[in-house]
Amino acid sequence: MLYPSLNQPIVFIVLFCGGILAGITFLLCKICVKNIKKHKFLAQICYFFTILICFFIFSAFNLLANYGQFRLFAILSFLLGMICFDFLAKFLWTKGKEKWYNLKDGRKTKKDKEAKS
Repeated sequence: MLYPSLNQPIVFIVLFCGGILAGITFLLCKICVKNIKKHKFLAQICYFFTILICFFIFSAFNLLANYGQFRLFAILSFLLGMICFDFLAKFLWTKGKEKWYNLKDGRKTKKDKEAKS
């Protein structure tokens, strides 16, 4: 091992942040693909370039934090960052959409109705 005193928690955090950045990239790709519904070929090209960008992000963050050494926990921390961002984005999007829908139409949720009665 070239750097035996490497601080593994810092490597985990840096690659986790890189996974979040890759998750943002995938989210932007999904938004672009929804806008080009009719052109399936362009959607596949968009996904291809998104995967290349995510691979570049992983390589750059791995080179920065882990000196380019591939370890299982590095890959898992990167994937965990992507999964956490995807879960958080879906959760916030759903909650935000529900709140907006209720505000816009003046409707109340079941919890609001039960709280009043």
